[in-house]
Amino acid sequence: MPSTIAIGNLTLPDLIEQKQLQLEDTPEFFSEWRSPLPEISDADESFLAQVQQNYFDQAKRGTVSEGLVKLVVLSPLLHLAGFYRSPFEVGLEKSVQLEATEAGQIWQGRIDALVVQHQIWILVVESKSSAFGIDQAIPQALGYMFASPQPERPTYGLITNGSSYAFLKLEQQPTPRYSVSDVMLLLPGRRSLETILAILKQIGTRITP
Repeated sequence: MPSTIAIGNLTLPDLIEQKQLQLEDTPEFFSEWRSPLPEISDADESFLAQVQQNYFDQAKRGTVSEGLVKLVVLSPLLHLAGFYRSPFEVGLEKSVQLEATEAGQIWQGRIDALVVQHQIWILVVESKSSAFGIDQAIPQALGYMFASPQPERPTYGLITNGSSYAFLKLEQQPTPRYSVSDVMLLLPGRRSLETILAILKQIGTRITP
């Protein structure tokens, strides 16, 4: 009888063993996050600058919860990417729990997930410790992505803890392969949100029904 592992407990070795998952590191496999990317309008640039400042203002007050990350950053990004409009659909998935041991202590975290059109999974990592970088969410993101009802089509993921962002791509056929983009950081003076929005727009053109 096959074993069942909760998504919150998945590890990359689990996926490698059970799904024969392979890391694909050729640029051609995951070209969607690379240039040339769609241009961002001046109005969107101005709006994203305010979104980024809003996030920095919240971060000054302490840890930014996953709820605030979704409200302050992700919701504007999804809006500008056009994912709240037909023919796209956005859904909310159940939270999964994470645990990590650091300095002899057990830290607990949580991942909330949004899904766009069953093909873009957006996972938000809440953490009160450096034990949870966004890399901790990669196995869980891939676990969700493997559940796509359209395994013949590529599936994408975006993982973030508010300040760090990375994209994933999974192809299940003919053999399961995945790749991860560079990590993009929200820092003063950088326009990372513009790049993230451009990548979302690019991926959106690939998953349009």
